Amino acid sequence: MLNWKRLYWLWNATCDAKGAPREPESDFSLIRVYAQDIPAILKTNRWLILFTAGSFFAGIVAGAVLALGYPNATETLLRAYAAQIERLGGIESISTGAILRNNLRILLLSPLLTLVTLGLYPLLVAALPGVILGMLAVQIDAMIPLKIIVGLLLVLPHGVFEIPAILCGSALSLRLAWSLLRPVPSLTAMENLVWAAVNVIKGYVFLVIPLIVIAAWVEVNVTGHIARWLIGLSAVAAIPQP
Repeated sequence: MLNWKRLYWLWNATCDAKGAPREPESDFSLIRVYAQDIPAILKTNRWLILFTAGSFFAGIVAGAVLALGYPNATETLLRAYAAQIERLGGIESISTGAILRNNLRILLLSPLLTLVTLGLYPLLVAALPGVILGMLAVQIDAMIPLKIIVGLLLVLPHGVFEIPAILCGSALSLRLAWSLLRPVPSLTAMENLVWAAVNVIKGYVFLVIPLIVIAAWVEVNVTGHIARWLIGLSAVAAIPQP
């Protein structure tokens, strides 16, 4: 049974090169977290992050294949996605808070459900944005170079924050399941689970959630304006010329 002293030691520890807890070089502080803890967590979980990145890119391919092979199913899924946007307030009045609550709900379920689903839920969370991107890329009625430009305009502003947050959050969630399969030899089974949970909490609180907050603001205040601008251009282009 873990005592409070051991729990505090695990919380205050940092990752060594093999992912095991070690004594920190300084007391716990925000400076130490961003200078030591977060870089060590990312380095330790780099292969899991690459694995979730692979799931994301596989989702892009799957979305494109689905859109090309099953257009009716694609339209149904995209309508469901559009309906979700409408429930959040619609593209004209969607708020940062609405997007933030929606994204946090999905991401916070990831570590909670990873053990129940044997790691499947985090992989689905990483793949789903890729599936939507793949579908949208096929649906955009334009030449391939223009599709790429439009896709980047609609994704890149907030995606540079949101996608790393999703991949890191999914990888940290997988770490919980991975801790049961590849435990740290110097820790007991319970300590391994607690140590993995400590890294999840640190990663989420100091990296994933801040990135999601920034992404939500950018999606409303930057990407949203770009989307409305593109819609306006499409409407103008659709007007018959005299």
